[in-house]
Amino acid sequence: MSVAFIGAGNVLWAYLQTVERLIPTGEAVLGGIYARNPRRRAEIAMRRPGTRLFNDLDELWAADIDVIVVITPPDSHGTLAQIALRSGKHVLVEKPLAATAIEARKLMGLASRLRRWLVCAPFVHLSPTFGFLAQQIKQRQIGRVHTARGLYGNSGSHWADWYHRGGGGPLADLGIYNMKTLTALLGPVHTIFHQEAHSGRTRRIGGRRVAQTDPDTAHTLFTHRSGATSLIVSSHAIVRYERPALEFYGSAGTINLRGDDWDPRGVDVFRERLERWECYAPIEPTWHWTDGLADLVRSLRENRAPIADLGHDIHLIELLAAAQQSRRLRRPVQVRSTWQGSRQRSANLQGSGHGKLHGKSALHDHTRPAADQ
Repeated sequence: MSVAFIGAGNVLWAYLQTVERLIPTGEAVLGGIYARNPRRRAEIAMRRPGTRLFNDLDELWAADIDVIVVITPPDSHGTLAQIALRSGKHVLVEKPLAATAIEARKLMGLASRLRRWLVCAPFVHLSPTFGFLAQQIKQRQIGRVHTARGLYGNSGSHWADWYHRGGGGPLADLGIYNMKTLTALLGPVHTIFHQEAHSGRTRRIGGRRVAQTDPDTAHTLFTHRSGATSLIVSSHAIVRYERPALEFYGSAGTINLRGDDWDPRGVDVFRERLERWECYAPIEPTWHWTDGLADLVRSLRENRAPIADLGHDIHLIELLAAAQQSRRLRRPVQVRSTWQGSRQRSANLQGSGHGKLHGKSALHDHTRPAADQ
């Protein structure tokens, strides 16, 4: 399968890692990269000699490409995805899928009519460690989950001002990962209360100070239709943290996800009946957050549907819109959604080397999956 990219920002190199894992197995080839900026094209040519570089989108649409990956600024996602679909390509879009839920539903309908696959990041639901966590919650190993907390933050961007002036804020850029995980595990959201604040952190892009930045810290409270409540702290002003990415509190225990949900480092489970913590190492520690591209390529080769649920991604867009409404009104707002639950991949524990930390077998090279050691 030939894979091409539109956009040459920082995430390009992460997605190229996934393509480079698929090339030696004969599953994919790099079909090219569209980079609008001549300096970026020169950088790519230096770092990836021989890569086909496009400076004309019409040339890319006409090329013999199977999969287009859209990794441009968010406000262009919907338009580029639509053109890519109409040009006969299967499409992967970085989050968010589109600016509005209406636009996203039109894209979903277009992909269905054209019989092309359309998938959207984030892909936290593809992590084998997520599968194990979901299994524990589904089996009620800690009883009924009534409360969850998530946190994801960094110090912000120093390469693109749209991170801090695009209007989406840290919830759309960072919190959306936790939003996808929490809604996948606890179900759709019924009510949302969202507040934002400025940290006072100075922003500089290319050495120049960015004026009139968006708020860079957000607290978002969700009430799920299942009855559970959850809270996400997302921020472009958190320099470093050392705590669970997600905490789940149930009627009979607690589960913590270590690391971040896009980079899970293990799961800690406390069952009240056993009165002890059990610490589980991550399943397949080489899993990468761009795995949605690998799954899309393999779904085309295997003639199956990707492990994705666009209804879930549209629900997230509705949550982002409701969050901004809540911020303006300074009160909780209700969310209307018809999404009824996401298709999840069960964790394949057999043969994964998964176990408690003290029983985990070592990998010689943590940059490669166990099968490639």
